[in-house]
Amino acid sequence: MVQPGSPPTGVTGGAAAPGSRSSGRDSVRRSRWVGIFLVLGAGAWFFVTKVLPSTPSSIVVMGVTHAKIDSSTQVELDYARSTECKDLTFEFVFYDKANHDVGDYVSDDHKYVSAGDSHHYVFYTFEAIPSSAVRFDSIANCHD
Repeated sequence: MVQPGSPPTGVTGGAAAPGSRSSGRDSVRRSRWVGIFLVLGAGAWFFVTKVLPSTPSSIVVMGVTHAKIDSSTQVELDYARSTECKDLTFEFVFYDKANHDVGDYVSDDHKYVSAGDSHHYVFYTFEAIPSSAVRFDSIANCHD
């Protein structure tokens, strides 16, 4: 017979004794914290790699860049503009070390340029570029 106020036989209850581990609850808590940290870490990774600008190389510089004389009959450059141009030509003005104009060349090539994209061009001249030329300015002319 069961006395009033006493637990039924075979049933134990109450909190765990002080100093003992409740491994079931602790592992659930640890799992939750690990999950929270993983979600926060994944969110931080996404923010840093996808939301923030990734590299400066994604920025397109408008105008002529990376202009160089490759040989006595060849020059190359990169060009970008903010608006489309269906008929683009270039004029080149060559300079010596003292910054004196030593010659010019107007390209016969007519190029298409899309807006906001960088395009790489290589030009060949019929006449030799002056041997004293060390640099050049490139003027883009849109004939639309």
